[in-house]
Amino acid sequence: MSHNAAWVIVPAKSFGRAKLRLSPVLTADERAMLARAMLTDVVGAALSVSDPDNIAVVTGPDDVAREAARLGVRVIDDDGATEINPAIVAGLAAVRRSGGRRVLILPGDVPAVTGETISTLLEIAARGRVAIVPATHDGGTNALALDSPDRLEACFGLRSLARHIVAAHRAGVKPVIVPNARLGLDIDRPDDLVRFLDLRTSTATDHYLRSLGIARRNVARFAAMEIPVAGAVLRGHGAAHLELGP
Repeated sequence: MSHNAAWVIVPAKSFGRAKLRLSPVLTADERAMLARAMLTDVVGAALSVSDPDNIAVVTGPDDVAREAARLGVRVIDDDGATEINPAIVAGLAAVRRSGGRRVLILPGDVPAVTGETISTLLEIAARGRVAIVPATHDGGTNALALDSPDRLEACFGLRSLARHIVAAHRAGVKPVIVPNARLGLDIDRPDDLVRFLDLRTSTATDHYLRSLGIARRNVARFAAMEIPVAGAVLRGHGAAHLELGP
């Protein structure tokens, strides 16, 4: 384990409990396979730029832990967490105990993320800043890079972007907002499946969804009502803004 290297932690729940909001268009087995494919893609992107000793999946269920081990990365026990933020607390505590400093928190449902974007976020953290990638459609947060696991308390979820900006300022750090079309898209709702396939990525997730014939399942009619985009909460928060390409 490299004590001073940058860490990537990926909180993940049981494949069998993942993505219930996709139930209108995917069966339970299909949702489980999708969750597995997405984790493979997220971990794969991290492995392309980081030491596997400093990449960890934060989880409790055996199915996810086995998959993380198969992928060649560490497993951090989530201490029985049932939501993402307590799992992140457990992950950050493990990084702290290891003597780690920089850390990127990356959810397991952002399969379009690239190694290049991961490197950029960790470089921002290396400069003593907090890097935040907004979710495209719900004001949430799809990645958070910190210069220290103690820098601030993660609060992922709906409209969490604004909360992370405020938390960074309270910690005495000016945040850098990093919009990114690929990382900004998390797969949570039926219409996200269409948006993801429109990106045409070379990922396990893309291959799996196309094998299901998602385009023929009339996913669009299940599309949820649009939630104001993340950019709407950026104004007036004193955050730097860095655009990354897709």
